[in-house]
Amino acid sequence: MAAVSYEPPDSVIVDRIKRAFPSEELRERARATNLVQRERKFDTVALFYTLSLGFAAGSDRSIQAFLERFVEMADCDELAYPTFHGWFSPAFVALLREILDDAIENLEPGQTDLSGRLERFRDVLIVDASIITLYQDATDVYAATGEDQAGVKLHLTESLSTGLPTRFQTTDAKTQERSQLPTGEWVAGALVLLDLGFYDFWLFDRIDQNDGWFVSRVKDDANFEIVEELRTWRGNSIPLKGESLQDVLDDLQRQEIDARITLSFDRKRGSGVSTTRTFRLVGVLNEDSDEYHLYLTNLARDNYHAPDRAVRYRARWEIELLFKELKSRFGLDEINTTDPYIIEALIIVAALSLLMSRVIVDELRKLDAKRQGSDDDAAASSTRLPRRRCSHALERHAHLVQLYLMLDLGYELPDLDELLLWSSRDPNPHRPRLREQVESGEFW
Repeated sequence: MAAVSYEPPDSVIVDRIKRAFPSEELRERARATNLVQRERKFDTVALFYTLSLGFAAGSDRSIQAFLERFVEMADCDELAYPTFHGWFSPAFVALLREILDDAIENLEPGQTDLSGRLERFRDVLIVDASIITLYQDATDVYAATGEDQAGVKLHLTESLSTGLPTRFQTTDAKTQERSQLPTGEWVAGALVLLDLGFYDFWLFDRIDQNDGWFVSRVKDDANFEIVEELRTWRGNSIPLKGESLQDVLDDLQRQEIDARITLSFDRKRGSGVSTTRTFRLVGVLNEDSDEYHLYLTNLARDNYHAPDRAVRYRARWEIELLFKELKSRFGLDEINTTDPYIIEALIIVAALSLLMSRVIVDELRKLDAKRQGSDDDAAASSTRLPRRRCSHALERHAHLVQLYLMLDLGYELPDLDELLLWSSRDPNPHRPRLREQVESGEFW
């Protein structure tokens, strides 16, 4: 049966995806590897969109499911499972990583302006890590902290203004978070929100030295020397200057702590030569628990008061939602393989699916603003089209997006009869079936 040609209606979403991930660039990157030269059926563009859009569609993210979607798009029903499985090689993982790194650096972020008290910052960067549990047999490559456990630790930095990752790194689950956070000019002009996994005085100093700002939670047993009070209280309030934090913390009744403290740390890691810096300690009393939430920061009191620190730090919840989205929406909690290259490829593809989701959200907001009668109403559209609701919509319709994209790129609809016939064939026809075993077996 001859393939049926069909011309889909125009779609701004398809056009936006093609601009974000140009076909010729994808092919050019693949030519730099030996994949295209070695595999006649290796279609870089079809495979990339099969994985990035197929990963967002439904719950079946097995290699067999990806193979079937690839055959649909590339119309090559002679492709065998072992051949497709073999494509997940170090060269292919390197190709995916290159595409991801380029997308993180160069994707147009859409609405990026920070408003209100945050507009003075170039961006607000939220740093965190999360563990993806793997099969126990993967311990040789991805060891976890528990005995005979395996896991990948995903290290992320998210831009609050765009909802996009600005850094995406994987290690085994034992790796300390702070060892994976580079320091340098990338923090200039940005506010960096840090969890306790990144509690490191040297790191705080490097952010400050590179003209960035930070807010970090404080460990429960931290015992800083207080060198100055930045807010005074009337009455018989306990003076803090010259005191150690733990000596006075239990006796304080004030709503806020706002003081300057000293930190001592190695000037260079492992050098043994210490240096001292002063930073700001902020505490906000939690009336329910009658305990202080403590933060370290280099933000000045003149512009940001103590309660502001707690509000800023709540923005960290954004990255928790991002991890949740990656795990629940894009399936990172269901990696059912022990092959290290497939594990790495699936994690990278999940990140690419997330980026593609954000690209689609950006275009949907522009389309919504246009239909509301204002081309520059993207900010208002963000409330009508929240990012995570859009990613849920993409999950439901990703297969259709892939079909539209396939047709727009010049691929033809597959022969449906041949596709279903190929998909229904048993890959192991020589294995005896249960009925045959019963029919030929002995009764006893």
